[in-house]
Amino acid sequence: MAGKGTIYTYTVIHSAAEDFKNKVPYVVAVVEEDGRRFAARVEGYEPSKPISIGMEVEHSGEDPKGRPIYKFIH
Repeated sequence: MAGKGTIYTYTVIHSAAEDFKNKVPYVVAVVEEDGRRFAARVEGYEPSKPISIGMEVEHSGEDPKGRPIYKFIH
């Protein structure tokens, strides 16, 4: 996981647990990359910009627990 992927499906989170309250709203997506699908947080969500299935995202790092983080390619 170090390249580009596409959004297979997604949800916008508006209400979150204490650890994520400062991040709402944020996107969690199932990202497809190299034939694999996995859940990842996608940074850079802006309510004024549309999100769609098939949209390209780019790997931007990992959270402290080693989970992948992607960002929108606009």
